[in-house]
Amino acid sequence: MPYQTLDQLCETMKAELLAFTDEHPEFIRTKHARGEIVLSQGAKQDIGYFIEKGKLVSSAISEGGEIRHKEFYFPGELCILYAEWIRDLPSHFQLAVIEDAILVHVPLNLFKQQTTTELKLKLFQQQLLFKEAKEAFLLLNTVEERYRFLLEYRTDWVMKITNQDLANYLGCTAQGLSRIKNRIKKIN
Repeated sequence: MPYQTLDQLCETMKAELLAFTDEHPEFIRTKHARGEIVLSQGAKQDIGYFIEKGKLVSSAISEGGEIRHKEFYFPGELCILYAEWIRDLPSHFQLAVIEDAILVHVPLNLFKQQTTTELKLKLFQQQLLFKEAKEAFLLLNTVEERYRFLLEYRTDWVMKITNQDLANYLGCTAQGLSRIKNRIKKIN
C-alpha cells in the first residue's frame, strides 16, 4: 500500500513547515470551534492554514445538500486546496473544522517569492505523492480493505474521526462502516 511509505516524508515536511511558521511571527493565529467553516465552497483561498492543533476536512456540498469529504488535515499539516491555488480559481470545496483548532494563517502569495521556492516544490512533491497514493488506495481496495488499512496504519484516524466522517471518506454509509467493524470484531 503506497500510503505506508509516506510517513517519513510527512514528518520531514511537518518539521519544515513548523520552522517556516516560527520564522514568521507576523502570521496570525486563530482559534476555531468544531463545525466552523474557515473557507466556503466557491471562495478563493488566499491563505493556507497550518494546523497547530485540531483537525480540518475539505468537503464538497452538492446542490441537493449532500456532503462528500475529500481530505482530512491534521496537526503539522498545511491545508491548501492545490488545484484551485495553482489556477487561481474559486474553490470547489469548503474547509471545515472537525475538532477545535488553532490555525496559523500562511499568506499564499509568500510562495511567489524566490526565497520560498524550495519549500513550495517540496509541498508540491508531497501533494503529488499523496494524491497518487490516495488514488491507489481508493481504486485498488474494497471499503473493508481501506478500513483495515486505517486500523493498522492510521489508528489516529479511526480513533479521532467520527464514524460518519470516516464512512464518508471511505465511500460508504455509517451503517456500512458499522457492519464492517462488527465483522472484523467477530473475526478477531
